[in-house]
Amino acid sequence: MVCRLTSLFCLASLLLTSLAHADLPGNLTERDVRILQSLSLSALGPVPASPSNRVADDDRAVKMGRALFFDTALSIDGSLSCASCHQPERAFTDGKPLAEGVAKTARNTPTLYGVAYLDWLYWDGRRDSLWSQALIPFEAPSEMGGSRLAVVRRVLTDPGYQKDYRALFGASPKLDWSSLPDQATPIGDTSLQNAWYRLQRPTQQNINRVFANIGKTLEAYQRNLHPPETRFDRFVDALSEGDIEKADNLVSDQELRGLKLYTDSERTQCLQCHNGPLLSNGGFHNIGTGQFSGKSMDFGRVFGLQAVLMDEFNCLGEYSDASPEQCDALNHVSQDAHQSLHGAFKTPTLRYLEQTGPYFHDGRFETLEQVIDYYQNPPESGPNGLNELRGLNLTDLEKQALAAFLRMFD
Repeated sequence: MVCRLTSLFCLASLLLTSLAHADLPGNLTERDVRILQSLSLSALGPVPASPSNRVADDDRAVKMGRALFFDTALSIDGSLSCASCHQPERAFTDGKPLAEGVAKTARNTPTLYGVAYLDWLYWDGRRDSLWSQALIPFEAPSEMGGSRLAVVRRVLTDPGYQKDYRALFGASPKLDWSSLPDQATPIGDTSLQNAWYRLQRPTQQNINRVFANIGKTLEAYQRNLHPPETRFDRFVDALSEGDIEKADNLVSDQELRGLKLYTDSERTQCLQCHNGPLLSNGGFHNIGTGQFSGKSMDFGRVFGLQAVLMDEFNCLGEYSDASPEQCDALNHVSQDAHQSLHGAFKTPTLRYLEQTGPYFHDGRFETLEQVIDYYQNPPESGPNGLNELRGLNLTDLEKQALAAFLRMFD
């Protein structure tokens, strides 16, 4: 992910001078303050543009996308919506180890807060835009279990959606519903695939175009899910303003000890991956959690990369609104065969941890303390010998302090 920090990271020399002479909480140094400012939401720039989606910032698309996000009629049995797994009251997660739609899925539900800043979506990065990502759950057998044809029919035959669609994208394509099957998609169940491939290519393209546009309205809505301010952010803002008394009242001694551990690269590896205001570098790392055999097999980024390159809805595809040169992430993605992609998963944010557990891509850990214990004593190597972790050497009190600091991001 491209780092999009504002000039707050480089504070004016006058402010730094005043902080240097202040009695900072917990013996914080100027370096500590600079690092903390880089982690604060005040350092988060504006939501980046979405070149592949021309309606990404259209208020009408936001309205339509919000309605679609909560619409259960888009699922196979009328019981599920995007919000079934991405629940607003749980920081747009579901509180389950593995997401559950029509059936149990193989991965944990990540938060949608700040998702507009990500270059890659899903734990394996198999989509390169929010709108293309939003299309997958509709057709995934274990999620909403439907098909693109059924979703398009729902939108184009509903008077409200039809009006909204026309206002955004113009007249919808002519589709003879009486001659079309109820369900059809090129993925999933064999019968659904057969129904799809019996359609004429122009009909498939018309369906795909509307389907893509539906995803683009969902992106417009999700781009507005801005990360809420936390006590950590208020603490850093107080430091930046030189209000040391206010800052001191917002943090405990234990949290300050955890803060110092978090920023100490000799003691921990936290900042190596969990940096920036979203506490994620947006990259993919092997921490020994890939599964290369058995029923829960998951290879991570190695297949996610192949999927995004082949995706008909990617930035370079025919349903994208971007010119090829605007597809920076896709144009510059590394395809180096020597790169460690087996068992690598996207670095999640560390914000809102109290609301977004269980943790890891497979939801294997219920508590933050269990996660820290894993980093303290990781497997000696991943299944392919490429585990990036080196282990920690923290006392029990230090682990408690680190957990306390991380809870400041709730």
